[in-house]
Amino acid sequence: MIKVVFVCLGNICRSPMAEFIFKEIVRRKGRTDFLIESRATSKEEVGNSIYYLAKEKLQEKKIDFQEREAKVLKLEDYEKYDYIIAMEQINIEAITRICNGKKEKVFRLLDFTKQPRDIKDPWYTRDFESTYVDILEGCFAFYEFCKEKEL
Repeated sequence: MIKVVFVCLGNICRSPMAEFIFKEIVRRKGRTDFLIESRATSKEEVGNSIYYLAKEKLQEKKIDFQEREAKVLKLEDYEKYDYIIAMEQINIEAITRICNGKKEKVFRLLDFTKQPRDIKDPWYTRDFESTYVDILEGCFAFYEFCKEKEL
């Protein structure tokens, strides 16, 4: 079982989009050996649902998702997950603080692609299409990374 948690600031836009996009990729590949979830580095959105514009983008792209509440990453999550996948560098810094300096399992999603970069926060940019495209690219690249690790 490969256990993955996607992480962003509030767990209402990017990380839940990544969670459900990656679940869709894994489902289409016929894989059942992944545990895929998402978390926040901040407590400010805990308990809130996926942001409505993120939901609309997932619906537009025909990506299944379930209603869920934002949750914060905890120290014990470091032991639970094989991969902690951040959306941007500032998330990595926060994750490292939460995990008491541990960072061997922490990666930035787009570092798996040919053009490593941060995924901009659509809460501020309002550009959910670019966020979707970046997350999709990163999720496909991360899936290929996982496949190669199995060989």
